Amino acid sequence: MYSYHIFYFPFKWKIKGREGLLFSEQTNLGNIEWNKYSNWLENPAILDKQELDELYNEKNYYYEFVHPVLYDDGEKNSILKHFERKEPQQHDVSYTISKKNGKSYTLRVDAMNLNLYATGVGMLTFYLINEKDNQKEPEDILTINQYGRRIFPPFIADLEYRGEIAESISIEGLNGVPANYCEDFSGYTNQEPWKPACFINHLITDLYEGLEIIPVVDDRMFVNCWYGNDELIREFDQCDEKELKSYFLKNDFWYKYMYIDVSSPSCANDEMRFSLLNNQTYKRWQRGCMLYGVSRYSFVMLSPTSDFHKTVFAVHMRTVYSRMIELVLIQRASTLRFSGEVTRVSKLSKETNIHQSIIDQISSLYKEYIRFVNQIHFREVTAQDQGVELYEMMTKTLKIVEYIQDLDNEIGELSQYVHLIDDKIRNKNSAYLNKIATIFLPATLVAGLFGMNAIQNFDHGCDPHGEIVLWQFLMQLGIVGIACLVVYKILKKK
Repeated sequence: MYSYHIFYFPFKWKIKGREGLLFSEQTNLGNIEWNKYSNWLENPAILDKQELDELYNEKNYYYEFVHPVLYDDGEKNSILKHFERKEPQQHDVSYTISKKNGKSYTLRVDAMNLNLYATGVGMLTFYLINEKDNQKEPEDILTINQYGRRIFPPFIADLEYRGEIAESISIEGLNGVPANYCEDFSGYTNQEPWKPACFINHLITDLYEGLEIIPVVDDRMFVNCWYGNDELIREFDQCDEKELKSYFLKNDFWYKYMYIDVSSPSCANDEMRFSLLNNQTYKRWQRGCMLYGVSRYSFVMLSPTSDFHKTVFAVHMRTVYSRMIELVLIQRASTLRFSGEVTRVSKLSKETNIHQSIIDQISSLYKEYIRFVNQIHFREVTAQDQGVELYEMMTKTLKIVEYIQDLDNEIGELSQYVHLIDDKIRNKNSAYLNKIATIFLPATLVAGLFGMNAIQNFDHGCDPHGEIVLWQFLMQLGIVGIACLVVYKILKKK
C-alpha cells in the first residue's frame, strides 16, 4: 500500500413529494422505505477480529455521548442510519480515474459506506487503496486526489479542456448496469442544474429511489489521504522552525498536497502561503517523521513507508480520524440544511396568510435544531490531546463555530417572528372578545336594573297574571336588543 484515499460526499436529501411538510416529517428517517433487495447492507454485523479491534479503539477514543452520531445503534429514533455496500466485501471492486492524456489510475475499493442523518443530510464515503507501483510518486498522489474527488464540472468550458475534471470516473465490479457507475461528464450542459456524477446518484438511489440528492458544498468531495514517502518526510523532519518556513515556501508538494492542487500552488503570495501552511499544519510529530495538514478540502498525513506507520497511523486515518472528519462535515452540512429551511419558511411566511401553518413550520424547525445542537454539534469529542487539537483545527478551518452562531441568529429571528404572530393572533382574539363584551354590556345593565324575577316566576308558573309577566319579559328583551344594536352601530362606525 503506497497511499490510502478516502473521498467524502456530503449531501442534502429530500423525500420526493414531502417538500411542504414540517421539517421533522421531511427528515424523519422512518419515512424512508429502504430497498431490502438492494446491494446495501443495513448496519451489518461485524464478525472480523480486526474490525472488532478497530471499532473498540474508535469508541474508546471518543466520549460516549458522541457515539450516537458516529455509530448506528439500531434504535427506532436513531439520529443515524448506516449502510455498507456488499460487493467490496465479496470480491474486487475498483475505482478508476481516467485522464485526458490517456493515463488511468486504478484504486482498490476497500469499502463504500452510506450514512443518512435525521437532520436531512447524508454522507457517501469511498475508501480506496493505492497498491500499484506505477502510481506511487508524489505527482500520482496529487492527481488521484484532484481528479478522483471532482464529481461535476466547476466550469462549463472544462467539459472540453478537462483541466479540473477527469475524462471519466468509473466504479467497476458492482452489481447492476455498469453504465450506472461510470461518469464521463459528457451529459452536462449549461442548462443542467447543480447535480453530482451519475454514479453518486445511482449508488444512493439504489437504496431508495424516492430520494432527491442535492450537493451541499460544491463540485468536490472532501479528501482524507495517508501517503508514505520516506524522502519527503525526511526533509520535513530535519527542519527547525526557521528552516520549516523556508521549506514551506520552496517546496510545493506540501501546499499542493494539503490544498489538492496539481499543476502549481493556488497561492502566489509568500506571506499568505506561509501563514496558511503554518496555521493549518499540525506539527506535533514533525520530529517523529509525521505531518498532518487540515484545509477546507482535505485532511492529509505524510509519514514514512514502514509497516509500523502503515498498520498504525494509516489505520488511524481511516478509522479514528475518519469518524472525526465525518462528524465535522455533517455539522457543516446540517447548518447549510437548516439555513436552507430557514429561507424556505421565510418565503412561505410572505406567501400565505395561514399563520398557524407558519408557526407549526417554525416550531418543527426549531425543535430539530435543538436536537442538532445537543446531539451533533460538540465543542469537544475526545479526551486525547491530539484529538482535541485536531478537532479544534478542523472546526476552525471549516468555520463550524461561525456557521453555528449565524444559524443561531437566523433561528432566533424566526422564533421572534413566531412570537409576533402569536401576539398578533392573541391581540386580535382579545379585540373580538372585547367587542362582544361591549355589545352585550347593555343586556347586563338592563338585567341588573329590572331584575329577572318576573321571568323566573313566569318560568315556574308562580305568577297568576302570566300575560303581564310575558309582557314585562318582552319589554325587557326589546330594550336589551335596542341597546345592543345601538352599541354595535357605534362600534361599527368607529
